[in-house]
Amino acid sequence: MRARTRRLVRAIAGVTLASAVFGAAVSSFTPDGASTGVLAGAAIGFVLSSFGAVMVGPWRETVRRWPVAVVLLLRTLVYGIVFLIIPNAISALVHGSLAPFGDPMRVVTGTTLALSFGFGFVINFALTTARLLGPRTVASFITGRYHRPRQEDRIVLFVDLVGSTRLAEQLGDAKFLGFLNSVFWDITDPVLEAGGEIYRYVGDEIIMTWPAESAARGRPAIACIFAIEDVLQRRHDHYLALYDATPRFRAALHAGPLVVGEMGDVKREIVLLGDTMNTTARIEGVCRTIGHDYIASAPAMPERSALPPGVYAQSLGPLELRGKENVIELFALTRTEA
Repeated sequence: MRARTRRLVRAIAGVTLASAVFGAAVSSFTPDGASTGVLAGAAIGFVLSSFGAVMVGPWRETVRRWPVAVVLLLRTLVYGIVFLIIPNAISALVHGSLAPFGDPMRVVTGTTLALSFGFGFVINFALTTARLLGPRTVASFITGRYHRPRQEDRIVLFVDLVGSTRLAEQLGDAKFLGFLNSVFWDITDPVLEAGGEIYRYVGDEIIMTWPAESAARGRPAIACIFAIEDVLQRRHDHYLALYDATPRFRAALHAGPLVVGEMGDVKREIVLLGDTMNTTARIEGVCRTIGHDYIASAPAMPERSALPPGVYAQSLGPLELRGKENVIELFALTRTEA
């Protein structure tokens, strides 16, 4: 099962369970009792979370082009229909009678309808927040994991779009934003499949991290680089048709300690600070100057035998990085010839 699918399944299961509990809680406001409330709540949660999954899954290309107001109006309409129909359908099944549809407001009272819309808003807000900030970031804020700064060893991957200045001039700002957004959407699946976390978008660059405790070190991140290359190649015709241009990227990989903590007041975020981030940025600069698009540092490299299949690492030797006192061994990453 793909990583994005696993996330959707977990979200659907979580919403369904929460809705079942909510159904039991509001069942006292209806004449049908707790069992019908639980079944109706679970069915509503499953239908609405599945609808949300479709909105960010098969329909995501279409939904991305809709104004937020249209999406909210559509969600509200669907929620209203579901809140009215499903409780009456469950009641009819439980009692073996179509009588609930003759008087739909007997099962769905004004109180339960208002509470249902409120609950739906809370669930929608939670899922939207998780999509905006990332589920791991939301969980870290809620648990206070980084309320006090912590030091962690991380694998850090910078992916930077090649020729972005020229593309922006060629496409214009608005169309370039659409191009960049499409690239970032396409990059997301390989990152999720590799178990990575998207830390930040910085202009035409995306920064990802992995825990560095694994014996494989940067193997998942290296596999991610070539998975990104593959997905962008598969989407070659799509980009050419829409933008008359295709994306190409550089990647810089490094590993080391970082300080992770909360920062900000009215806009809080979890930030990663330290020499590891600065060094990764310098390695990206090396990509620009020596003709290799994908470069990893020695600390991020797994054993040669643990490299992803079809990947070759060529040592570039110990190199000086701009602004750094110590040299560091770098490796150019390429595909092996079949």
